[in-house]
Amino acid sequence: MRIFQIKWVKWRLISIGLLATIALVAFVGRHDILRRLEGLPPFTHRAGERFDTMVTMSDGVELNTFVQLPAGERPFPTVLVRTPYPEVSWAFRNILCERFVRYGYACVTQDVRGQGGSGGDWDPGENNEIADGHDTLIWLVEQEFQDGNIAMVGSSYLSSVQYAAVAGGAPEELKTIIPSMFTTDIRTVMYQDGMFRHELYTAWASMMRESMNTSSNPEEGEQYQEAIRHRPHNEVDTKIFGLEMPWYTDMLTAMNHSSDYWQVDSRVAIRETPENMTIPVLMIGGWYDIFTGPQLEDWQRLATQSESRFIIGPWTHSGTIGEYPMPNSEGGQFQWAEMLPWLEHHLKGEPLTLSTGVKLYVIGEGDWEERAAWPTSNETEMLHLSNLALSNDCESGKLATAPGSGEVSYTYDPDNPVPSRGGGGMLAYNMDGYDGAPPSNVDQSGFCEREDVLTFTSEQFADGLFISGDITVTLEVSSTAPDTAFTAKLIEVFPDGSTFNIRDSITSLAYRNGADEPLTYLPGEPVTITIDFWPIAWQLQPGSSLRLDISSSNFPKFHAHTNRAGVWSEQTGADIAVQTIYGGQVDLQIEP
Repeated sequence: MRIFQIKWVKWRLISIGLLATIALVAFVGRHDILRRLEGLPPFTHRAGERFDTMVTMSDGVELNTFVQLPAGERPFPTVLVRTPYPEVSWAFRNILCERFVRYGYACVTQDVRGQGGSGGDWDPGENNEIADGHDTLIWLVEQEFQDGNIAMVGSSYLSSVQYAAVAGGAPEELKTIIPSMFTTDIRTVMYQDGMFRHELYTAWASMMRESMNTSSNPEEGEQYQEAIRHRPHNEVDTKIFGLEMPWYTDMLTAMNHSSDYWQVDSRVAIRETPENMTIPVLMIGGWYDIFTGPQLEDWQRLATQSESRFIIGPWTHSGTIGEYPMPNSEGGQFQWAEMLPWLEHHLKGEPLTLSTGVKLYVIGEGDWEERAAWPTSNETEMLHLSNLALSNDCESGKLATAPGSGEVSYTYDPDNPVPSRGGGGMLAYNMDGYDGAPPSNVDQSGFCEREDVLTFTSEQFADGLFISGDITVTLEVSSTAPDTAFTAKLIEVFPDGSTFNIRDSITSLAYRNGADEPLTYLPGEPVTITIDFWPIAWQLQPGSSLRLDISSSNFPKFHAHTNRAGVWSEQTGADIAVQTIYGGQVDLQIEP
């Protein structure tokens, strides 16, 4: 028995040692393992020197900067990453930069002003990003480890600082930028026709608070849920988040594009960057990102579009997908198979193996298409609201080829809003404990049963339908309120009865039809409104139908309109309103 026990202990020790060896080998070779799994080319270099330094800005503030070099003879082409997220700096250093150095690039990461180990005050969006980006590039050009070929990369806020650096007059050594999941013009992201995006900006404000240098608050998610329901909303920073957040409260009155908030010199300069661009750009976006529509407009305004490339996948802001199958959609915001040949060309002088133009993922086809430009068709499919009086149930309202007649009313209660489920423009889902609404494509059953949702369904499309571009819903409406909101959601109804959202949007009466200044509305007066959706490439399946849901809330993606006129964030109460629809249509940009 003792001999058996000794042998058992011996083999157990051998097994533990073997597992430890395997784990060590896997850790040491993790970069090559991941590279192989992603189908990327072999590495060309080993990792070399790493060091920290403080870079002094023109006003004397020092920014924490980390440099990683490949092994071998200097200098190297260089990639610069500037970030406001010190809590995940390890990922930029040990994943992102570790891969870049193995492909022969020096990689520099820097905490923006007021974040991580950097000095100065944190003021998101302003924060001297133009001047700091310029000063950092000038410092980098002077470093002996770089060879005069520099690129900037990064997603979301890490893209905003790329545009800021270009707006600041980047040196000629900056050869390209790779902005991902971001737009230079966030006016229509923050507000959609006067409706504020809680699931994006209130969630982000709750996460960021004064600075990510402060200790994490385990109650952040609960406080977010409390904040989006609190009236007046302009006091949530002090009453719920526990500190003054002027950069957030400034957002709460910036409904007008012409407001002082949007006319700050730095915002204007960044907003005008696309038409002033002088270097090629590799843009990466997602159909269900938070910046999709304005990012597409950035592409249309891009002065170097003929030399640039835009990849649009089916992803959310974090690179995830929803419940609808999306084969061949790997990569998300870091498209290594695209970034590597792009950088090889622009920083190392290798021939460009990628085409310029748009590479888009067609949802429903499950595959990619290369386009010189997109959208490419002006053909429109027009469907009219019909059987209006019967649209309060799930099956009787119709989308028809000819206009219908009649009218239908429903009651909208701001304290019982329609819950958000699916779509783009959302971020809270990606934050632990925030209980954010599910993004992207998810099942839409149950909504049509609500009394405050009108449902209109088309006949089946025997051969399917390729929606490729803009979607616009036009409605003739009235309300008993002096201001209110109307929403629209387009849904595919599959032959088996399953339902998935395609696109959704919202408008208010005050900012109807693209108004920049609030319009007055006389309760009970019929008016025509348009609800504009962000473009999409979506292949409707043969035998599927289209469903259009009309309502007055999509919460908390957008704030629940109080049915009162005036600045939404200053309102202390809410009223119930009766909404009436007299007719309307949906216009779909399609390809034959």
